[in-house]
Amino acid sequence: MRYNFHNEPSPSLYTEIDPNGTVQLTDGLTQGDLLTERFSGSNVQVSIVPPRGWSLDTVVWSDGSGGLFSVPAPGSEQSSTFSFTVSQDGTSLTGNGSFKVKKKNGEHDD
Repeated sequence: MRYNFHNEPSPSLYTEIDPNGTVQLTDGLTQGDLLTERFSGSNVQVSIVPPRGWSLDTVVWSDGSGGLFSVPAPGSEQSSTFSFTVSQDGTSLTGNGSFKVKKKNGEHDD
């Protein structure tokens, strides 16, 4: 599942336990994963938020980024997959996801 964000320098990826007892990311905003000309930062730092009452034990990013993405050139994107483990009262669950940062290519954000 991809999390969608818009001009957010520190997006939080929320997780939940589904009815089958699986931990998964909740859906993000519907606007799309874009940075526009209005975004003035040079990085995007992603954090994973465990379900209420659970602890976040580990997050492993496939590219070793630790969830820190440099803002790519206009028209380009950076992406990474990750896995995470949450625990509560001796029970551990592992989930995974992907995250993408994409910079608009010369489009104005009205």
